[in-house]
Amino acid sequence: MTAIVLVLVALAAALTLGLLAREDPGYVLISRWPYEIEVSLALFLAGLVLALVVVYILIRILFRVFRVPRDLHHWQARRRHDQADRATLTGYARLIEGEWEEAELALNEGLGRGSTPLLQYLGAAYAAQQRGDFEARDRYLSVAREEDPEHLEAIEITRARLLERAGQLDEARGVLEDLHEQGVRHRAVQRMLLGLMRSQHDWPALEGLLKRNRDLRALPRAELDSLRQEMHAQRLSQDSDSGSAWTRLTRRQRKDPVLQAAYARALINSGGGDAAERFLRKCIVRQWDSELVRLYGHARSQQIEEQLRRAEQWAQRHTDDPDLLMTLARLYLENKDREKARDHLLKAVRLGGSREGYLELGLLLESMGESDKALQCYRRGLQSPESKDPPRLSGELSAAEGELVPLIDVEKRTQA
Repeated sequence: MTAIVLVLVALAAALTLGLLAREDPGYVLISRWPYEIEVSLALFLAGLVLALVVVYILIRILFRVFRVPRDLHHWQARRRHDQADRATLTGYARLIEGEWEEAELALNEGLGRGSTPLLQYLGAAYAAQQRGDFEARDRYLSVAREEDPEHLEAIEITRARLLERAGQLDEARGVLEDLHEQGVRHRAVQRMLLGLMRSQHDWPALEGLLKRNRDLRALPRAELDSLRQEMHAQRLSQDSDSGSAWTRLTRRQRKDPVLQAAYARALINSGGGDAAERFLRKCIVRQWDSELVRLYGHARSQQIEEQLRRAEQWAQRHTDDPDLLMTLARLYLENKDREKARDHLLKAVRLGGSREGYLELGLLLESMGESDKALQCYRRGLQSPESKDPPRLSGELSAAEGELVPLIDVEKRTQA
């Protein structure tokens, strides 16, 4: 651009001189004894412009020569930068393909250089963990902390994720708790910390964290409510004094069918069949719930005939409820009425053939000597959806009689 400007200036100057020379050419006299030089004004000015152009070009050439080392250094730096970026892309492609060693080697080629050095360290740490080198993983993460302190939160969240995936739950939880105490309120940190407390069954710590609602505003309310529900259900089932745990719940929580079912299981597990029957009966009368109805068949009260009579009354209004039919079948078995138990089990599996229903029916048919039909039930049960509570034989009743006591220490309903 500069050269073009100079040429245009020179042409303009030459044109101007030409016009001036036509009117009055003039001259320039240069005298230094013993020499004298006389030239026309136009020629002198043209020579001067030419000399300036030549000087300018020489200066530019010299400037370029002196800049060669610096330009070479910049070129080499750009080349290394581009190579590092290409190596990063290659490394992440190998990560996606599951080639951990190749990914780590590729990422190491441009480690600390390129446009995204942080991604290089985090990717290399992930690759190192995947091939079982935890020391290398920690080394990459430590260097990333030193090289890029501005993204410390992202590095620590990645560290926690990798530790969790490696089964180092205590270490992962420690990292997340440190971030939480430092005021980090990222949704990922909160969800991971709550998840770790849940997986470790640390319900007191989880309850303490859930009480601090302001610290968990990044998470959806529905997610927190579901977690609180599960926590209370677990506390009810694990607390040695389930009655006290139940009374500590709010009135609204005591109306929750999931928590009602958890408390009923706790009563049944502790041998409180009569108390469980009374509790479930009241809850079912207030609000019909299939899980509570199903548990009603687990409760072994002393007044089995009265319990059976109430279930039969419910059946008049809920004729096609598979859970109620299963409950009636269990109660008939408890009352030594196998024929009615079989009829209700048959109807239950026809309405909603669960694995639990087919298994109970198969065991009953086998105890009644109908082995072929029992085998068919077992086969169909394997092809059916998994039941909430797989039944088991009672320790008090013989298998020959076909008496079944469903598994009581069941999973949470929220997992069903």
